[in-house]
Order: sequence, then structure tokens, then C-alpha cells
Amino acid sequence: MKRFRDILLKDFWIKAFSLVFAFFLWFSIVGGESAEEVFPIPLTIVNIPENMIIKNDIADFVNVRIRGQKAVLNSLNVKQIAVELNLKDAKEGENIITLFPEEVKLYEGLSVARISPSQVTVELSKLAEKWLPVETDFFGTVAKGYELGKVAATPSRVEVMGLQDALKDQEKIKTARIDLFGKDRSFSVEVDLRPLSGNVYIKGHKKVQVDVDILEKTGKREFRDIPVKGGSSDGAALRPDKVTLVLSGPEAGLAKMLPAMIEVVIQEPETPGIFQMEPEVRLPDGFQVIRIIPEKIRVKVKKHS
Repeated sequence: MKRFRDILLKDFWIKAFSLVFAFFLWFSIVGGESAEEVFPIPLTIVNIPENMIIKNDIADFVNVRIRGQKAVLNSLNVKQIAVELNLKDAKEGENIITLFPEEVKLYEGLSVARISPSQVTVELSKLAEKWLPVETDFFGTVAKGYELGKVAATPSRVEVMGLQDALKDQEKIKTARIDLFGKDRSFSVEVDLRPLSGNVYIKGHKKVQVDVDILEKTGKREFRDIPVKGGSSDGAALRPDKVTLVLSGPEAGLAKMLPAMIEVVIQEPETPGIFQMEPEVRLPDGFQVIRIIPEKIRVKVKKHS
């Protein structure tokens, strides 16, 4: 055992140096070997002509065969490589664009052997424009006793652009859904416009201001046997001395209204005689008389003795 250790340690530094030298020699021989490898590289579209849109589907990646030293290929970061589909000179209709290997920028010592596919078909179409009315979209219901009133979107129309065939079927553009749940007062809100399908895009701002009026719901209620004031035993005799009223106003207020809150009055004439007179109905603010039965009261004013 001791003899083996002595042999191992004898001329240790010379042996260590020889081992390191052999490693670097092997690395330089193997690493310096030329090789080719295929990498999937993203295809980037640049210089799309103004007022044009790509009509057909185009692959997101192309296969690029790269040649170079094996060691360099093994350490290649494909995120730093880009293949550009340049549409600078493309026209409306079908265009066949060639991808040239020499246009791909690589590290020094690397080169592109082949791009597959080497040609890409791009179909361009002119964009059309159209104004669409904005339609508000709601969900939920307002608070009990209230109803949705006037709704206004600003702007009320927006300009969109896209393929002419796609625009033909677009008649309106909706907003994102607006929550009405439990609302009991008017409000304003800024909302997004919903994206359009079929290669149609919104020009300019993609939000609108929506003003929503929440109104108290109106209803009707009948009140019977409401006394008519104004007659007296010494003055005027009223017939009938009670009326029926049909009132309109906020539903919540009508439900809480008491007959004592309603006043029906006759202004007695100063001269004696028999008269047919319309009574005056006094109500709390916000309520109206739809009908009074009877419409006229017989008033008999006696002569004063």
C-alpha cells in the first residue's frame, strides 16, 4: 500500500500538468469540430404597410439550420436570434416573401445553412373604416321601487377598422357589462368597449363614459272616502261629502301614504244658491291626481238669517 502511494505521489506536479494539458488538448480538438444543428427561431413580422392587415395565418416559428463550432453551438442562446419577415415592399393581395440566410444576424464564426420554410406566403388586405353606435350592456336589477331611466354613452359612436367583409356584419359595439344591482340613484361610470371579432379593431380610445339615470318607479293607488272640507251646518251643504281619488307618484311613497295626508277642499261661494264645484286636492310633493270621483261637488249655500 505504501509503495502504491509513493508511486502515485512521485512527480505529482508533472503528472497533474500532463492531465490538465491532455484535457485542454481534447477539448480543443472536439470543441473545434464543425457541426450543424437546427433551432426553432421566432418569426418576427416587420414593416406592415400602412392601412393593411394580414389576412392569412402565418407560422410563429421557422427552423434555422446553423453551422459552426460544436462548442459554440452548444452554448448558443436562441433568444438572441431573430428571423424577420420584412413586408416593406409587399402589396395588396398575395405576396411570397423569401427568407435569406445571410439576413439572419449571428455570432462571429456561425452561419445559417438553411431556413425552412425558405418562403412565406403573406396575403394583405386593405383596411376599411366604419362608425358603430355604442350599446350599453347591464346586469342585475335596481333597488325595489326604482327603475332604469335615460342611459347615455359618450361618445355615442366609435370608429372601427378591419377587413371590409368583416365590417359588413358589424352593426354595433357593446360596452362591458355595468352592474345595476341595488342601485337607487343615478351614476356615471367609465367602461371598456368589448373587443370585436373577425379582425376588426377599435380606433382611438377603447373606453366610454356612461351616464345612467335611476328613477323612482311610479305607480297608481286608489283612496276611497276622503272627506271634503269646506261645508258647515250654518253655511254650505256638500253632496257628496266624500270622494274617491286615484293618485300617481313614486311607488314607495304611495305605499306609505295615509288618507290623513290628503286634503280635499271646496271654496264656498259667498252668495246663497246651489253650485256645482270642482274640489281642490292638496297632496305632498311628487304626487298627482289622475282621477277624482265625482269630479264636481254639489254645494248648497243657504241664506243668512
